Amino acid sequence: MLSIGTETFLAIIENGSLSRAAEQLKITQSTVSLRLKNLETELGCTLIDRRRGERSIELTPAGKAYLHFAEQMRDIAQDMNVEELSGGSLKIGGVDSAHVFLLSPIFRSLITHTPPVKVILGTHQSWQIQDMVERRQLDAGFAISVVRSPNIVAQPLIREEYFLMRLPREGKSSGTVVDARTLDPLEELHINWCSSYMLWHDHIWNPLESANIQLDTVACITRMLFSPKQWAIVPASVKEHYGDRYLFQRLDPPPPPRPLHFLVHRHPSLRAVRGLKILRDILGRVFPDMASLSA
Repeated sequence: MLSIGTETFLAIIENGSLSRAAEQLKITQSTVSLRLKNLETELGCTLIDRRRGERSIELTPAGKAYLHFAEQMRDIAQDMNVEELSGGSLKIGGVDSAHVFLLSPIFRSLITHTPPVKVILGTHQSWQIQDMVERRQLDAGFAISVVRSPNIVAQPLIREEYFLMRLPREGKSSGTVVDARTLDPLEELHINWCSSYMLWHDHIWNPLESANIQLDTVACITRMLFSPKQWAIVPASVKEHYGDRYLFQRLDPPPPPRPLHFLVHRHPSLRAVRGLKILRDILGRVFPDMASLSA
């Protein structure tokens, strides 16, 4: 809430006089004058140049500076009052595969929560997500790879196994294990999942024999997978989503599990605090084995 002095100061500026401010606030003009004087005493400076015989008011340099601050505080107070009966709003960024195959139940829970949380989603690369959280352009993010930063709280959410994805093949079942070295790298629909994955990938296949096509989303794989010779590697959440529509097999040697991290700023904006608390509670229920998100 705004202090009485700041509220009175803004009323004076908006109405252009102490008398009209008194009418708006439903108090006497002398009370308005007293509140303004107390505010100026508290701040140690004169905010309004009150000249005798003149009806108009004029801000001092200190008054102009304080007006900017007071308007910001009023906007914040109004936002908090409006969102008191709601869960607020959250700007959330995530990698495409996490948004589509892992986190949609989270987002549904946010918008159906009591009170509901307004969600604004954006799809980005991991490095972009961390940068945007650090700049407060996002309230929360879900990234595969994270670089240590003093302004970011990054907490492990889940680690997913990778699977080989191909068109269904007669006589082949999802229970079999495939020797990764027998796969033709030129037939791969390649996605660079993260640095640890690429270290494994380049150890199995010659990095100079690159795939004929490189993609950035699983949706592209489903559109480009048309030959039995083609193959891709995808995380477990993709396998669970598509089920028997494709052939999914384990690899030997297996890739290292794919991590997913939950990112927030160490000092989130006041607007996002309520929504982030609700988000943490939902994440704790959906991913019970994850690291604690109570910090």
